[in-house]
Amino acid sequence: MKLRIETLTLLFMMSVILLAGCSGCMQKTAKEFAAPYNQSAFGPVAANSRIPATELPPFEEPSFERLIEQFKIDVAENKGDPEMLKRKKEAIANPDLLWDDPRFKVPTIITPADLERPEYKQTGPGRVIVLTTLGREQSDLRNFSGKVFYTTKEQEERMDALWKNWKGDQGLAYYRKRAAIKYEGIDTLSAAKNLTGYSGDQALLGIEYAERVMLADPNSVEAMRVWAECHPYEQGQRLEAYQALLLKFPHAAFAHEEIAEEYYRQKDPVNALIHIEKAVRLDSRIAKKNELLWQCYYVLGKWEQAVAAHQGMDYIVADFYTNRGLRLLIAQDKIHKQRKGYSLLEIPLEEDDR
Repeated sequence: MKLRIETLTLLFMMSVILLAGCSGCMQKTAKEFAAPYNQSAFGPVAANSRIPATELPPFEEPSFERLIEQFKIDVAENKGDPEMLKRKKEAIANPDLLWDDPRFKVPTIITPADLERPEYKQTGPGRVIVLTTLGREQSDLRNFSGKVFYTTKEQEERMDALWKNWKGDQGLAYYRKRAAIKYEGIDTLSAAKNLTGYSGDQALLGIEYAERVMLADPNSVEAMRVWAECHPYEQGQRLEAYQALLLKFPHAAFAHEEIAEEYYRQKDPVNALIHIEKAVRLDSRIAKKNELLWQCYYVLGKWEQAVAAHQGMDYIVADFYTNRGLRLLIAQDKIHKQRKGYSLLEIPLEEDDR
């Protein structure tokens, strides 16, 4: 009798394990992306800490001294890209390299070839670098949920039929009916996330889906984040949406980051810097991945802070269609002139050197 009970118990446990393993077999979504900055590792749950402002660490402006101390820690831990570690060791031995040698760059340069490597695909919460034929850097937010959605052949046929038989303009009413087919069996929040990155009526539909979740769960920072992300840039609508988010979730680091980018886009580096610094206070990893910090310092003429922030990044994207490299060179030369009294860029070439 004892053996029979143990046997039944074992069979029961095996059944539970098998059922758990197959619980998602019928779902129409692909597996989660594995990325260094995916939703779970770097998202609203981490950023929306709700820590009282009095407990936030003070913001320390980037400096070469602080950077060298961080490099010493990185080298001691022996983690990260080997080439970056090599350059950090060189900077520790000779800190002047950070500004005195225009060829010395600590961050790893990510080239278009590197973009084919999966570890460089995702650079932020739901952001995937897309290098277009013009060499511009874009953010593809259609995978904002961390999942890819697949539709069945039957769904595709129904959507095709809807398109062929639709009378009148294909406006919001059309996209509502199409989305009802496309997102069958998909939860509302995931559907809203999948609609980020679109414009026009599909963006409005994303707002509608997110608002449904917000009504059901007013404390969902993720739902409000998707709601804000679906707003267009025109007339400052996205800026206002993220400002509304901060009123409810004042410690959402990603919201400060987005607001900073919008202010910078509006050529307001002072307010952009205020918000990007607040974002870094809430989540120090932002300084490692967002170029906005050093770009704000550059525009404001804070040369050492700009170069130190740049040299402290994890990597930069090699995009030769922008003036990123030229700005760094100019900032390094400004420091050179302050410390050595002359500018390398302003020295006229001798006839033989031309």
